[in-house]
Amino acid sequence: MHTLAKRFHRQIGETRGLLVSAGVEPGPCPCCDASMVVEKTLRRHVSTLALGTLEIRETVRVCRHGCRYQDGTYIRQRSAELADYVPMGGVFGYDVIVHVGLQRFLFHRQRDEIRQELKEKHGITVATGTISTMIQHFFAYLEALHIARASAFAQALAADGGYPLHVDATGEDGRGTLLVLLAGWRRWVLGFFKIPTERADQILPCLHEVANRFGNPQAVMRDLGRAMIPATNSFRKKRQLCIPVLSCHFHFLQDVGKDLLAGDYGRLREMLRQTGIRARLRTLARELGRKLGDGIDRARGAVKDWKTQIGNGHLLPQDPAAAQAVVRSLAQWVLDFMAQSTARRFPFDRPLLDLYRRCTPVLVPPMRFSVIRQKIRVRGGCYGAYLEFLIWWLQTSA
Repeated sequence: MHTLAKRFHRQIGETRGLLVSAGVEPGPCPCCDASMVVEKTLRRHVSTLALGTLEIRETVRVCRHGCRYQDGTYIRQRSAELADYVPMGGVFGYDVIVHVGLQRFLFHRQRDEIRQELKEKHGITVATGTISTMIQHFFAYLEALHIARASAFAQALAADGGYPLHVDATGEDGRGTLLVLLAGWRRWVLGFFKIPTERADQILPCLHEVANRFGNPQAVMRDLGRAMIPATNSFRKKRQLCIPVLSCHFHFLQDVGKDLLAGDYGRLREMLRQTGIRARLRTLARELGRKLGDGIDRARGAVKDWKTQIGNGHLLPQDPAAAQAVVRSLAQWVLDFMAQSTARRFPFDRPLLDLYRRCTPVLVPPMRFSVIRQKIRVRGGCYGAYLEFLIWWLQTSA
């Protein structure tokens, strides 16, 4: 009944099959003041979020004397109202293109997910290849809108007393470099450019383009790249600006941190690679999860109860299933060491050190190892071998 209700609700608001006329009131030719005559009548299937799916009959008029623009095309009159909804010659409206772009880049939806949503919620059927094309159009329209509103941005920045220009380039393996220039106080991206490589002669024109569009900056903040330093110095000299060119504190600390920590961190990485800690823990957690099976909900409750009694000297619960769940939760907690990272990368984030630090609290003290081994032998059960393996791994990896 729920499926039928959804289908009938969609049919009530369905506009597919309706024929709508979109024409233009005949007026004089803007070139010779002659009357405009009908050239042709087009029928187009158009899909928008606001209007649904319609069949549009559009009347196109041309000058009766055959006047042309400077590029050689005929002077034509088309429906301005239809052009507000749909690009010329397009099938899907601007609102559909914007919806696809926002779903892709703000909500990180895949093409199939976007296509399914358009079909179920809006009754619009679209191919995945067309969605890729609309994503490219979304970029082009966004860039055009950004350029068209440049004067308004410049006025807002001038009202702030100017802006510091932050310059940074991010390399992409095999796909060139993305150069980003933003206003430091408002965090507005003023320009982004795809350049083949980070070189001063390629960075400098981008700096001038942004300055011409939004005004000269009050300061420049850059990284410590070999190309960035001469590019920003040349930018200040050519525009005759008496502004400071500052080095980014973040990049400075990053370079110093790499020099100080790279050697020891590399040795820690090699040690963890040789021991194969993560692979063994994943195998342990996976096999214990399979043994728990449908009793996973009850096992979660057992783990919570065990945590409240954590001061019992590393003793496991008496129930074999609960003991398996506790061992699996410890292994999984160690494997989730990446949760402590802040996405700032090395040396600010040191995930392998976080892995070592998570191993430390679950390490069984050597003086209790024989006691726990004896308890395993006395209790028996299917979880004994797994716990012995975990204890052995913790001791050898320490």
